[in-house]
Amino acid sequence: MIVVKKLSYNVQNQSLFSGVDFAINKGEHIGLVGTNGSGKSTLLKIISRELRQEEGQVMTDGERIGYLPQSMNFEEGETIGDFLKANLNSIITKEILQSLELGHLSSDTKIASLSGGQQTRLMLARLVLNRPTALLLDEPTNHLDYDGLELLEDFINDFPGIVLVISHDRRFLDNTVTQIFELDKTNQVFNKYAGGYTDYAIEKARRTKSLEEERERKEKLRKKMENWIALKKQEASIYDDPRKGKQIRAMEKRLEREVLNSGALNHKKTKTIKPQIQGVADHSKLIIRAVDLCKSFGKYPLIYEANFEIRGSERVGLFGKNGSGKSTVLKMLIGEIKPDYGEIKIGNDINIGYLAQHQEGLDPEATVIQEFLRTEGLINLDMDPKKVLGGFLFSGNEIMKKVGSLSYGERVRLSIAKLVNQKNELLILDEPTNHLDIDSREAIEDALLDYKGSLLVVSHDRYFIEKIKPERTLYIEDGFLKEVWQ
Repeated sequence: MIVVKKLSYNVQNQSLFSGVDFAINKGEHIGLVGTNGSGKSTLLKIISRELRQEEGQVMTDGERIGYLPQSMNFEEGETIGDFLKANLNSIITKEILQSLELGHLSSDTKIASLSGGQQTRLMLARLVLNRPTALLLDEPTNHLDYDGLELLEDFINDFPGIVLVISHDRRFLDNTVTQIFELDKTNQVFNKYAGGYTDYAIEKARRTKSLEEERERKEKLRKKMENWIALKKQEASIYDDPRKGKQIRAMEKRLEREVLNSGALNHKKTKTIKPQIQGVADHSKLIIRAVDLCKSFGKYPLIYEANFEIRGSERVGLFGKNGSGKSTVLKMLIGEIKPDYGEIKIGNDINIGYLAQHQEGLDPEATVIQEFLRTEGLINLDMDPKKVLGGFLFSGNEIMKKVGSLSYGERVRLSIAKLVNQKNELLILDEPTNHLDIDSREAIEDALLDYKGSLLVVSHDRYFIEKIKPERTLYIEDGFLKEVWQ
């Protein structure tokens, strides 16, 4: 059992969260959600004893905690054997690695040679080798392909102990948890919801609507009571009546008790990004065509004779397992990588916007505002960049932060801010929802649904793909790119 009582944590003398209370019993699987920067990772680190809380208690008596951080740290040249500190030939280790589809790897395999999804599963293997009774998982779905996601879901559903998982993958939460904990950064409250993500979204919408209705009622009552107090004070200034003073003081106390201290009146809406993506592609016009694209790395061929084209305002999804070459195809299309053979034809007067998976094009030494202003093809050169960046949640001094110091989610938001302030007939998006919180993901989805240009997207976010509904699907398998008809 994990018990948390009145937990608080401050960052730079400001409260990150406070008054967090919950208990998780054996076998319960909980999802932890909240906007970027709300303290989700910090909460997991406190429970795993990697950080110390400012106030409150954490009790994990009788539990062996297995903590999976958001990113993997390993030494240069470190091997799987070094990392696991285990005999890969032992029956238990073999079973664990095979269950996570890592059984084909050898002890001397370099960790740096693994894909992001394989590294995530390797970290999970090390946790399981320590026989934990409780798992604390921070964004375990990042970098996993569809097979990896299903594997992780099966693993969690079969795990008999406690699971507390941070995830912005809505389908994953629906498939693995039965309760949602929410850190509401805007209102500094901790909320609990029964069910998976879909149940949480429905109940949160209901609670928000109820709070808004109550806020309106309290606001009307506040004005009515303040007007009454003002009128009585005016009367008291004209007529000397001690009773009026008592009535005024009683009403002021009632105003404070029933209205001003009301949670509904003080409830604030969470700010989120609201992008509007510019760009229109003419119906049936050639946008881009790839002819016989081939690419190898060293002696290892990756892509064989890939052929496809996009016309008009088509929405195309590009899928395949981790390491199949999806990002390589995208980088060839934008000219970042040259194909060994083949040709790429771009239609007349076509501007292409590209969102890289790891935001490689950002300058780590530039400030947020400098990076934004160096964007090629900005639509409106007379705009106020501070206002634009404020719409992407970079407020106050945050625009002076160096790009290299930004979180993953902040870098994605900055990249999207740059992208939507261009006019592009084709958007090429490589895992656009990685590291974004749920509110931001939904804002991007809505913006893409309104976008009138062409779209080529790589994503393992099943909820996202279902929402934007690609009209065509391209799939890479064993080096060959083929169209999969729905």
